[in-house]
Order: sequence, then C-alpha cells, then structure tokens
Amino acid sequence: MGELRRRLVAAIPPLAWRDELLAGREQQVRELRRRVADRDRQIETHREEIARHRAELATYRGDLRSDLLPPSFRRTLMATRRTAPAIWGMHGAAQHPFIQVPYKLRNYRLAASHGVPVPSVLGVWKRAGTIDLDGLPERFVLKSDRGAGSHGVLPLQRIGPDRYRLVGDGRELETGGIRAHLDSTPTARGPYFAEEMLEQPDLGPDLLPDDVKVYAFYGRVGHVLLRRPTEHGNLATMAYRFVDDRGADLGDDITAQRIDPGIPLPANFARIIELAEHLSRAVALPFIRVDLYDTTAGPVLGELTRTPGGPQLYRADHDRWLGELWNEARLRLDVDIQAGRPPFTLHGSLDVPNPYPAGHASWKPDAGHWTVHQAPCERWCDTSTSGADRAPGGDEM
Repeated sequence: MGELRRRLVAAIPPLAWRDELLAGREQQVRELRRRVADRDRQIETHREEIARHRAELATYRGDLRSDLLPPSFRRTLMATRRTAPAIWGMHGAAQHPFIQVPYKLRNYRLAASHGVPVPSVLGVWKRAGTIDLDGLPERFVLKSDRGAGSHGVLPLQRIGPDRYRLVGDGRELETGGIRAHLDSTPTARGPYFAEEMLEQPDLGPDLLPDDVKVYAFYGRVGHVLLRRPTEHGNLATMAYRFVDDRGADLGDDITAQRIDPGIPLPANFARIIELAEHLSRAVALPFIRVDLYDTTAGPVLGELTRTPGGPQLYRADHDRWLGELWNEARLRLDVDIQAGRPPFTLHGSLDVPNPYPAGHASWKPDAGHWTVHQAPCERWCDTSTSGADRAPGGDEM
C-alpha cells in the first residue's frame, strides 16, 4: 500500500509539493517550540535576577532611610580611589605613606628591615632601554618599580640565545621586544629590575605560585584571598578562595568570583598572617593589602597594595564587617600617632642595602621623601604591644 501511495504521489505533483510543505512546517514548528522553551528559561532566569535586584534595592533604600549609612569596605575603598589623585598635588605630602606605597623596591627595603623575606634582586636598570638580561638565571621575573596588577611584571624563562618564554602565557619574546613592551606600558615606570623566580613547593617550577593576599587593617586581618593563576595576567582564568585569619572558609557566596575550595592553605599560613599584621602596622595607613607567596624557602613578600583593583564586591554582611575594621583601624592609627608614633612608614631595626641604582634620589644625602624613618618594632609594629592596644597610662586593655 505504501508503495502504491508513493507512486500516486509521484504521479500527481501537487500531492508531492503538499507533503514537502507539511514536512517543512513540522520542522518549523519544532524549531519554534525549542525557541519558546529557551525563551521561557531565559525569562525565568531574568525574573530571578529581577527579584534579587529588587531585594538589594530594598536593602539600599533601607540604608538610605537610616540616619547613618552602615560601614562598607567597598564604599570606603571607592571613595579612597576617587580622592587619591588629590594628594599627589598637595604641598608637603611626598612623605605620606599613601604616596610611598606604590614603589616595589622601596617596599622590599621596608619589609627586609623588619625581617620579612623578599625576593633576591638580580639586577636593576634606570630605563627599559638599558635592560641587560645576559648573565641572569634561566628563570627570573622582570618588574617595573611602579605598576599595578600584572602590568610591568614579566615571569620569563630562557629558551635560547636572546629568546624567552613568558611563563604562564607561552608567548616568546626577545630582549628588544621585552624593552619595547615595558616602554609602551603606561602604568609601568622605572627603574626596572630582575628578581628570582619564586617556586611553590606543591606546584613545581613550571607553574606560577598562588597569590596570598592578606587584607590587613592596621594589624588586624579581615580576610585572605588565595588566588591561583593558570595564565599570567588573565583574571578570567583565575580561581579564588577566601578564608579568615585562621584559615576557615568564608563560603562560596562571599563574592561573584569563581570560587575553588580546593586551593590549599599555604603550609606557612600562620606565619604569613603574622608577617602581614606586622607590615600593616609599619605602614601608617588604616588599610593595606599585603601580598605574599608561600615558597620553598618559606613566606616571601610580593608587594603592598593601597587600593586593590576590581569591583571588590562581597556579601553584604562581610562588606559591612570589613568596613567596620577600616573605621576602627583609622581610629587606632590616630591614637598611636597621638601617643607619639611618627606619622610615616616605619622601617625596622635591621640595616638592609638600598636596592635602587646609583644616582637614584634615595642615595642623595638629603633624600627628601626617600628618607628612611626607623622606629622600634616593639613600640609600634608588634601587634601585641603597640600603643593602640594598650589603655591610657600603659595598662594593657
């Protein structure tokens, strides 16, 4: 019967055309139904987002109706970012810690004076055009003294005569290309220096070590960001884990960033916290992020950061708590200054070499804002004995 029908359809062209049309219409109906299902799912997702945003808006409106906005880390950070440029033009502000923090080599000198390990500096050059990589180890990191994030930071491995591979990226560069890259990076400013490549014990030499970023509020830790880089400078591929000062997880809902609870705590976590608290006391700012690495040689300083980049969005309760820490730290710093703490970044008692090249302003007899201010750590930097943790008259609180 089926064969007979096919012959009749073939013999009558209008019937064949009708069947083809119906088959096409059925395909169109299936495709439209699929699209409708996709749209329904999208609508449901948008409804959930709208509900979430409405809840957030209600919270913000409630805050605005109150007599005083609650403390907020993000709001304080954003205000600091906005007002930061003004201090650069203020007369007499050159010695302010906010201006001094961005210099990596200055921070190395500061940390080393307090006994905090820093990377070994292998060479320093005034200008990018004078960088000479001959004689350096097979693996090293080239940095600019100033620069934010990964800008001006090149982890390199020699793969041939005047040929280098960017570790964690794979790009290959020659000395000329490296110089040109640094010269063309607006946020990278000299001097430029090469330092040892740090290695994390559980990762091996071919992977970049985890970033251990301690959010410190004049001696007290708000949280620690453990960041695992899989590709140099690519934030989209990085994984994150947030823990408190004892290493306890702060939850996978603390931020919108990609959380990986499998990133291990550093083996020397307690020591890292101790070093970060100490350095945050040495810097006369209520908030500083102390970036360290846990290496085969133990904890090593990476850098100090005044105003971390990115949106810095956290769960509302955590953002408020960090904001409270910032406010309290500002008051404790004020109390210490009133009690006699010099209002400068304070170097420790250890005499360490000046890492800057000859002719740099830090070598002048009158070094100006490059002057090193030393003070006893037991008075101001040790978190167990500093002035803000003692009651008036010297009695312990």
